[in-house]
Amino acid sequence: MEYTVKFCPCNFEEELYDAKEKLQQISNVEIIEEKCLLYCGQCLVQPFALVNGKNIVSDSVNDLLADILQHLEGTQINCSKTKLQVNCEGCGSCNYNKKQVLR
Repeated sequence: MEYTVKFCPCNFEEELYDAKEKLQQISNVEIIEEKCLLYCGQCLVQPFALVNGKNIVSDSVNDLLADILQHLEGTQINCSKTKLQVNCEGCGSCNYNKKQVLR
């Protein structure tokens, strides 16, 4: 699966530089800087990114990188039916609803 991670260049620009560099090393992650992401109040006080449209926000830049990586890992699920199903809600072919199995 391809992931798009959008950052606002006004949001902790210097502090997020290393996090963006680390994310760019992941082959299926595209980093986009887009001004403005329409989270202006949040943008001034907390580091955040939009991962495939989902707002990931943290109290610190280091926490944000960890939260983004955790989100990326959490959306990759082994699925016996399709090999990989993102945001699976359970189809009955596996026990995802009982236990999430990460790739």
